[in-house]
Amino acid sequence: MKLSAHLGKISWSLGDKVLYVLYGLVQLQQIKALPTDVYGVFSLLVALNTWIMIVSDGSALAGLIQFGTDPAERSRLNLMGLTIHTMISGIGALAVFVFQDPLAHLFHEPRFVMVATMLPVYCLLTLPRMFCLKIIYRDMRMRDLFVIDLVWFGVRTGMTIWAVQHDELKTLTDIIKIDFVGMAASSLAALWYTRKDLTFGRSGTVSLRTYLSYGVPLALATALNSTPRQLDVLVIAAFYNASFVGVYNSAKNLFRFFEQAFDAVVTLVYPAAVRMFAEQRMDDLQVLITKAISVTLIPTVLILIILEAGGSNIIVWFLGQKYVDAVGHFNVLILAALGMPFTLMSSIIAAMGHSTVVVRYSAYSLVVGMAVLFAVCLADWPWAVGLGLVTNTIVVGFLCTAYVRSSIHFPLKAILRAMDDVRSAIAGMRSKA
Repeated sequence: MKLSAHLGKISWSLGDKVLYVLYGLVQLQQIKALPTDVYGVFSLLVALNTWIMIVSDGSALAGLIQFGTDPAERSRLNLMGLTIHTMISGIGALAVFVFQDPLAHLFHEPRFVMVATMLPVYCLLTLPRMFCLKIIYRDMRMRDLFVIDLVWFGVRTGMTIWAVQHDELKTLTDIIKIDFVGMAASSLAALWYTRKDLTFGRSGTVSLRTYLSYGVPLALATALNSTPRQLDVLVIAAFYNASFVGVYNSAKNLFRFFEQAFDAVVTLVYPAAVRMFAEQRMDDLQVLITKAISVTLIPTVLILIILEAGGSNIIVWFLGQKYVDAVGHFNVLILAALGMPFTLMSSIIAAMGHSTVVVRYSAYSLVVGMAVLFAVCLADWPWAVGLGLVTNTIVVGFLCTAYVRSSIHFPLKAILRAMDDVRSAIAGMRSKA
């Protein structure tokens, strides 16, 4: 399998990541326009919808890819996947709706009733997009993925620009409308691009038991991984208030630039690791591992030094004085970036076929990270609430790297090999001069 044969797919995939980064800049305009408390309440809605869909994706939809290589099974898989996907999404949204009053009391936020009321609608609009994207991923149709996301981001970007120019982005209803219309447009685009694949029937041999036995462990893994990144705002809301959540989540949105960068690295590292491990090219795998850590760790450290030394104050320039406290939260959150080069090792473990190890390590890091978050909140250290996410990332990165080292035995000093490469390049340039 030659990389050149897949350059088109890789390019569309990386282009899709660029869309996420660009829309992050649009979100800054939304955050700037909205009152902090409004953005905080909206963050709760987005976090709940995202978490429900992530869990549903792992348990209900992963089987569409795993068992869908046989075209004869696809109608049956579609029926099972869509049914389970709808049930899990519906149960999650319904649970929040039923318990809206005690949750509103817990969060000290009467507007949570609106969140609970809108959540079922949000899930309904998101459901077709999530289902169809699994078909897109199954067939590696990265160009279609790019277009579907372009619609999603493009519609919301256009609506945001119009609303900001006309001073009509002030209320919770305003921002919810933008997200709902964008999600609906994206789901329609996804349905259009997969219309020929949307066949449903009972013919096939994959049993429901087999389907779930594959999906449930994945759902557990995704739930463990996403909880500290999505549901930390719920814990913070219970201890503080919506305005505080809005300021904190603005910092977390900026921190996602780091997450998107590392997600892009995973799209390159994971397929290569799968191929090398299958071919038992362990020396090449060692090089891949150490270079992946090295070429991401060194720039990350340099960027963090610049930001921690005062560079992050640009946030105030972007968002205004009402988000001045976001600088402190951001400076804490970016410490998690130190662990991200090592979390890349989770994709190496998955390539080795030891995904249950990642699940176990995710569980450990979740417990430790949430314990830190609760301890910080109970101690009333509002500046340190980001330490929960930082701890979670560093713990899982440490555990995954230790496991890979014990399996593949790469020297620890090799993670700084990029510095040697730079020195060699400079020496070569000097010798030519």
